[in-house]
Amino acid sequence: MGKRLLFGMLKGLFIGGAIGALLHFVIGYPTLDSFMNYPLYALVGALSGALAGRPPWQQGAWVASILKAVFGLALGAGLYALANAFIKVGLPVPGAQGAHLAQQPLVFAPLLAMLYATFVELDDGGEQPEPAVATGVRAGKISLEDIDVGEDEVAAKPAAKSAKKG
Repeated sequence: MGKRLLFGMLKGLFIGGAIGALLHFVIGYPTLDSFMNYPLYALVGALSGALAGRPPWQQGAWVASILKAVFGLALGAGLYALANAFIKVGLPVPGAQGAHLAQQPLVFAPLLAMLYATFVELDDGGEQPEPAVATGVRAGKISLEDIDVGEDEVAAKPAAKSAKKG
């Protein structure tokens, strides 16, 4: 569990840090205080949900990845709305003086992605059981020996078999 916890935190920090660094250093937006924060943090939540846990390219995992990404869309936008309304702390990020925590994508995007990716990794990232090897016995089929037979039916079976032979 500790390994998955650490792995989820690192995945989230990498995803959110990449998006935050892209906005801060490459595009040149150290703060965002407009309606564009909602789609930004929804994207952060979707990416961290889709890439944490079982990877989407693994067999049978793409549906779960889509569901985690859709939930991440809502979670990212919702956590931004809550943080923007209630957390009025500003961090000393160069170029972002006076902005709240949720308005600084270099800080809040990795935090948001780390929280959600860690949750998803703990929930979905465990070892999957290996599929059972086919042994010739079909699972889910009931044989005649498994059927509970009443006393009157047991007495009727030998009589039916002797009647068929004669």
